Amino acid sequence: MGVGGWSMDLKGAQEAFLAVLQQIPQPETRKAFLAWVDDTWIRGVPPTLMVCPPPCPPPPLVPGCTSDYSSGDAKLRKIADDLREIMPLNAILPTEQITFPSVGENADCDPSHTLHVDAFLYDEDMVDELCDTGELARNYCVDCSSHNTQPITYISHSASRERLAYIFRALLPPIPEDTILLDIGSRLGAVLYGAYIYSKCRRIVGVEINQDLCQVQQTIINKYQFQDRVQVVGGDIQEQAEIVRAADIIVLNNVFEFFMPPAVQARIWAFLRSNIKKGCLLVTIPSLEDSLQYIDCGFRVPEWARELPPHDPNITAPFDFQSETSEVKLYQIV
Repeated sequence: MGVGGWSMDLKGAQEAFLAVLQQIPQPETRKAFLAWVDDTWIRGVPPTLMVCPPPCPPPPLVPGCTSDYSSGDAKLRKIADDLREIMPLNAILPTEQITFPSVGENADCDPSHTLHVDAFLYDEDMVDELCDTGELARNYCVDCSSHNTQPITYISHSASRERLAYIFRALLPPIPEDTILLDIGSRLGAVLYGAYIYSKCRRIVGVEINQDLCQVQQTIINKYQFQDRVQVVGGDIQEQAEIVRAADIIVLNNVFEFFMPPAVQARIWAFLRSNIKKGCLLVTIPSLEDSLQYIDCGFRVPEWARELPPHDPNITAPFDFQSETSEVKLYQIV
């Protein structure tokens, strides 16, 4: 026992440390705090601690900040480490064909000043480090050899670890074990891994048209022994009507806009409307309204789906969810 009959084991200390980080939402401040911990307590000579009786208990954990999140995020981080060993820096394979949008909010994403930076593989701190080392550029020159520069546009085709935690811990309601979850355009498999770690879905299916990306996902699934609940299907989603009809939850994360022209997108949306069952939950990034605004798909969103609020908007984790939630929407098919 410690002074005053109170002590803390390793797990308690870890949770208290996470609780402190949770109170520092600004990334730069949090980074500076961790640097101080490293310099003072790991690399330096730690100062003598003074214990004031009675000792103060650790700050309370905000509801939802549990060891489940910590262990889940650690596993996702390890998967991202493995994927960085497999994928090129921009996480785009030579066999992929990127189609930059000509209409809509992302129509200004010109290939000359737009970089693909996968949010699952690279968090903000890692992007800053890549910029500092010159592996990524922050700005581009509008007029060659001048000082007239503009920021580079970064885009991602994957959900970040934070966004995955938000989807499965706050946005969606509790997921029954007999749920079938479908990720359309699963790419590197981030949603599949998040669903496996944060839910008990009995069947988690990713449909991906690029066979090389299917192999990348299968490599991770095999390594982490996710195959008991996770399956990757290669092919066009329009050829997978049976899977679409069976799904209870469908995730659409930036799935069509950068990979096919508007006419093809319209056909796929019409297919989805015809095959997704009533009551199915859709998680979309961005909103359906934004995705369909410039697509002539023959129907309006309110005729097909109604937006739902997050199941638990107050849940938090040891980081600020706000930047990860604004584009993520939840709908139910009516």
